[in-house]
Amino acid sequence: MLEYRNGYVAISPRFTKLVAAIRTAVEKGDGTLDKEATSHDDLFDAFRMSLQFWH
Repeated sequence: MLEYRNGYVAISPRFTKLVAAIRTAVEKGDGTLDKEATSHDDLFDAFRMSLQFWH
């Protein structure tokens, strides 16, 4: 993982499941993740939690 300027994060294409999870992520409308509509939802949750300490 590599942080770019303006807060962007680069993810290696070898992490295909993580890329799919990010592309298919669906929000319920109240700011929470719709886990039934999102592929690899647990992986996406782990990715979000891993970013909480990055500033």
